[in-house]
Amino acid sequence: MKTDPATLEIMRSYYNAIAAGMGHVIERTSFTTFVKESADFATALATPDGEFFVYPKTVGVTIFLGLSLKRAAEACHPLEPGDIIITNEPYSTDGLATHLPDVHVFKPIFVNGELISYAWAFVHCSDVGGLVPSSISPEATDIHQEGLRIPPVKLYKRGEPNADVHTFLNANSRSPQLNLGDFNAMVAAVNTAEQRMLSMVEKFGVQAVKDSMEDLMEQGELRSRKVIDRIPDGTYEFADYLDDDMLSDTPIRLAVAVTVSSGEITLDFSNSDPQVRTAFNLVTNGKKHSFLFQGLINYIISSDPYIPVNGGITRPISVVAPAGTLVNPVYPAAVGVRHTITMRLYNAVLGALAKAIPHGIPAAGAGQSAIVVLSTPDAQNGTRNMAVVQPMGGGGGGQSKMDGADGIDHASGFLRNTPIESLEQHIQVLVHKYELLENTAGPGLHRGGHAIRLDFEIIEESSIVTARGMERLRFHPWGLNGGRAGSLGKVQLNPGREDEQNLPKISVLHPKPGDIVSIHSPGGGGWGNPFERSPEEVLAEVRSGLLGLHEAEQLYGVVLVPVDGKLTLNQEHTDRIRAEHPVQAEFWDFGRARTAYEQVWTSEASDRLARLLQQLPPTQRAARKQLVHELADARIKGEPLNEAAIDALWTELV
Repeated sequence: MKTDPATLEIMRSYYNAIAAGMGHVIERTSFTTFVKESADFATALATPDGEFFVYPKTVGVTIFLGLSLKRAAEACHPLEPGDIIITNEPYSTDGLATHLPDVHVFKPIFVNGELISYAWAFVHCSDVGGLVPSSISPEATDIHQEGLRIPPVKLYKRGEPNADVHTFLNANSRSPQLNLGDFNAMVAAVNTAEQRMLSMVEKFGVQAVKDSMEDLMEQGELRSRKVIDRIPDGTYEFADYLDDDMLSDTPIRLAVAVTVSSGEITLDFSNSDPQVRTAFNLVTNGKKHSFLFQGLINYIISSDPYIPVNGGITRPISVVAPAGTLVNPVYPAAVGVRHTITMRLYNAVLGALAKAIPHGIPAAGAGQSAIVVLSTPDAQNGTRNMAVVQPMGGGGGGQSKMDGADGIDHASGFLRNTPIESLEQHIQVLVHKYELLENTAGPGLHRGGHAIRLDFEIIEESSIVTARGMERLRFHPWGLNGGRAGSLGKVQLNPGREDEQNLPKISVLHPKPGDIVSIHSPGGGGWGNPFERSPEEVLAEVRSGLLGLHEAEQLYGVVLVPVDGKLTLNQEHTDRIRAEHPVQAEFWDFGRARTAYEQVWTSEASDRLARLLQQLPPTQRAARKQLVHELADARIKGEPLNEAAIDALWTELV
């Protein structure tokens, strides 16, 4: 390490202030509610090699840590002072851009002609064309249906705007002015960072700045290895599921084998399902990508709260992601709902680690961040208005020392909710309910977080609602170490009225004025035996209105009775129920649906099918998987499948 520790800590504070300051610029100057209110943006500083050497954890989303600007920057060489690069293209950037609405802007910073750093920002912009308003449809079948693809190109050349690029950006959006406002916010952010980085060079000297960047990366790597070294060596396997691919009822399986060895971790996704026909694919080009192991990153940061948050944390991590799988699709697979895969990978990786460090891992949270978007016609100019109604998270998973967070899952990247007042100012909508839901938290010694209910009324004719990323309507968030599974989500139209309807996951919904769309998110899984939860905590939960009297007795063995108009604990009956009917504390509680599914589709059978499918061209695999499942349903009639049964079905199809 070239920088003495005291000076390095001072410089680290400077860098954090610069990176966070970029985020504050975006918050204060952006146009759209999803950026300035929900905070779907990020900022960071990168080394000349494109690695993020400082990444703020208090401003914007945190899930881009560990990605690289290298390939996108190389596509725009030669770089010159004043250049600003823009891109949203996943395949040509090694997954820096993960879907088309995420638009990235970065600026090379030069000192005396030498590149010393990059200032980087991204925002999720309102619309880049595509099948639906806001661009993302889960049912898109290739990336060309998802909107404008922007390969790495110079938005500014030597400080001057590239008029041609601005022209085609404006021509390919339903809301060009909203996009332009957010793009300009990013430009202001990276320009601000450049000025402050140059001030640091004047204060400390260019060599000290260059040395401190690499020293911070090295420090992040060394401390990350220390955390990983505390995990017992071994290989730990786990799988989790998305409900379906929107085209059939067949679940999507994400399987991982996590191998820990002497301070390093390898994550092998070879037994995951093939890329799907719809938009649930994650582009990585087979390379290390933070979306594959965000749960592991968060575990490391939580285990060492003072670790420098930078790409060095990911250096001890490697991945195996075969081409043609969900986590390494081949062009032109659709990728718009890639964050759904990311959140389930979060569950899968932490599920594997729970086998090694059960007291260090939370139960599964809601596992969704359904971005509910409302689009209404703009009668004045013929375009459409758009706003994110809410990023609908759900309950977090219970932990060994505390309850899960209500209404927000730690896997969601720390998106904030949109204030109702701000939403109703930006678009014609009337929100009826936005509240926590009772009896949705997975029971446990430490319960899961409660789910959210959102009811909003449609005001305008020709309104369109989309809700990408809606999940856990079929497979519960799992409970851990004796905790129980969390509740499922659901969608309704006009709840409580004569025309009430239960709806499937929303892709594109065309409600009428006066219709009320009601969305319930999933609740988090519980951690630990619920019969060991303090009766006083159960009583407080009932008094808060989030747990019913019946549920308190059935799920926790706690009997509450009214005394002088106030609920009071009946300790004698509680002790008797808990003694007579102790809960059998299974390590996992996957919920009824997953348990029933895996009684037929065992891990052995699913792993075997995944390996057989890899013999086919990637674009044929999803259809063949569906055929095998249909044949199994017809032939097996609910009996458990093994490798021999899968081989027989495969041979019959071939």
